[in-house]
Amino acid sequence: MMNKVLYIITATFLMISSVFAHDLSLKHVHGKWTLKKVNDNVCSVFQLPVSEKGDYTIRGVVFFHVFKDDGVEYVRIDAGYPYDTDKNIKVSIDGNNYQFFGDNEFAWSSKDDRLIIDAMKAGKEMIVVGFSKKGTETTDTYTLIGFTNAYNSMQKDC
Repeated sequence: MMNKVLYIITATFLMISSVFAHDLSLKHVHGKWTLKKVNDNVCSVFQLPVSEKGDYTIRGVVFFHVFKDDGVEYVRIDAGYPYDTDKNIKVSIDGNNYQFFGDNEFAWSSKDDRLIIDAMKAGKEMIVVGFSKKGTETTDTYTLIGFTNAYNSMQKDC
């Protein structure tokens, strides 16, 4: 009898935890790119850099995002440090350069974000060069392999 009760409790726990885990994660991985569904109207496709270079002692988490928020799409970089607002951030996608501007720890495209997204879909590699308020130069490299699949999933799921 005790084994049966233990079995029922364990089965119930596993069933409930798998339901909650699915609801909390709501994400799908496409290569190095991850799709995160925040709610029915907001999604993000993001990646951590495959390499980070710079002469820094401490740095927060670094991401490159493409957001879809109520049908509006935009790109954002989370640098892991406050940017030097007097210097532009350079984003290079397969040798084509795009200018971003810093706002605290975030960077935003200076041009139409659609241009950046289209270049990402066609590209293989993206390099981001930025400068911290302390003057430290950082270079973050991202792979664009899997981005198009992640982006297409975001269009479908969000």
